[in-house]
Amino acid sequence: MHMSAGNEAFRSIPNKDSHLPWYKNAGLLQLNLFLLCIFTGQFLNGYDGALISSFQAMNSWLTTLGLKGSSDKATNIGLLNAAVYLAGLCISPFAAWVSDRFGRKWCIRYSSIANLIGTAIGAAAGAGSTNGYAMFMMSRIIIGSGLAFCVMISPIMLQELPHPKHRVLMAGLFDVAYIAGSFVSAWVTFGCSYISNDWAWRIPYLIHLPFAAIMIILISLVPESPRWLFKQGREEEGKAFMVKYHANGGENDELVAFEVSEIKEALRIEREAKQDTWKMILSSRSSLHRLACVVLIVTMQNLSGTAIIAYYYTSILKLVGITQTSTQTGINAGLTSFTVVMALLGVWLTKRIRRKTQIYISWTGVLLSNIGLIVSTALYTQTGHKSAGLAAVFFVWIYNGSFFLSCGPIFFSYPAEVLHLSMRSKGMMIWTICGKVMSVFSSYVNPVAMTNIAWKWYFFYTAILVVTGILAHFVLVETKGRTLEEIGELFDGKMLQAHVDPTSYELGSDDEKMSEKSLKNV
Repeated sequence: MHMSAGNEAFRSIPNKDSHLPWYKNAGLLQLNLFLLCIFTGQFLNGYDGALISSFQAMNSWLTTLGLKGSSDKATNIGLLNAAVYLAGLCISPFAAWVSDRFGRKWCIRYSSIANLIGTAIGAAAGAGSTNGYAMFMMSRIIIGSGLAFCVMISPIMLQELPHPKHRVLMAGLFDVAYIAGSFVSAWVTFGCSYISNDWAWRIPYLIHLPFAAIMIILISLVPESPRWLFKQGREEEGKAFMVKYHANGGENDELVAFEVSEIKEALRIEREAKQDTWKMILSSRSSLHRLACVVLIVTMQNLSGTAIIAYYYTSILKLVGITQTSTQTGINAGLTSFTVVMALLGVWLTKRIRRKTQIYISWTGVLLSNIGLIVSTALYTQTGHKSAGLAAVFFVWIYNGSFFLSCGPIFFSYPAEVLHLSMRSKGMMIWTICGKVMSVFSSYVNPVAMTNIAWKWYFFYTAILVVTGILAHFVLVETKGRTLEEIGELFDGKMLQAHVDPTSYELGSDDEKMSEKSLKNV
């Protein structure tokens, strides 16, 4: 029997133990627990990203780094933020090479090690006779290089490893892990803000360590991507992965046969088109369309104006008259709690409405709250009315919440989703490089602009929101309900003919040569 790949075709194919909840299916339970390693990396990314914003409200941190009362304070804080992205920008091409050459797992290993080393250096900044700012800068560079590896490869793994029926959910939850990290960071720094010495910021910084250690331990247990294994010609290991985790050991499972057939057919098409070289990628209309989707999404992700909230929330609160440290950190903690709720709502919506519809809803909220923030901040600056200041805080919450309604479940998963297997690492490298360039710009320019022109700087983001919102309608494709290989049809116009005859891909009787070692290796 042949089945033409189509919208949600896999849902009609018999799959062993599919009637059981995932937590009662040994294969799915084990696989989903392994994926916690990937979520831990994104949790660390979110935790780290929220720290600097909170630290700016701590006099002990400013004093230790020599920033208290400094005329170059805004510039130096901007450099600290930019260092994370510059490190990621420089190392991203190497991450793509490691991922394609040695496998996805090595990128996560490096990320864990970099977090451990960078945290130790940063937590010791300013101790004894050391130069606090220089050591903290070194820490940010090392951690930034590790986060780049993790953020670039994790979305790929969350597309390639999960069961087809869980892929969208797992990919959508990825950024929820980021927000959860921000949530923990905000509340930890809020609690530590009452400490009157350097431990007020050293304790939150040291909390990187246990999570990085968990990643190092778990990544050795996580199986390698089956799609990467197929691309390397290690088909038996790739099939063994599908049998063990997607079919709970069912060697003649029809869904496994369907997945294997789709992957092999997609690879055949890619090989015939020679779509794995930069020359072919840049000369292929379908590949350029994929890259256009990736660049547009990363632009929406990084130039929405939320970077001001993430890294300079303290400056915004001071701008509207909220200056007490405990009040600032408390409001920040409340914001992250609200963001978690909105991100989870976004994940819930992803299974129920179209991707583009969800982006339209989210972007409308972001644009309207951007305008509201401009008006309320301008009124407070001109009149000093407390109500205008409170309105500005309200619009900051709506701004962030609306953004994460789509950023959480879509912006991290969509780029890896639209890239075919042979260009996935290369395309995600482009995504990472573009993101880092935009983040360097934002992290360095935002504090200077906020210091010099204050609320007027928001107009820059208003223009970007309008342009990207219009482009999203014409450039992005709708991917809801399709497997990774089926999404390729939207760009290439070629229908995959997926063979779902289990006798063609019987993984037991005809593959006796596949040893126990093959199963253990995955």
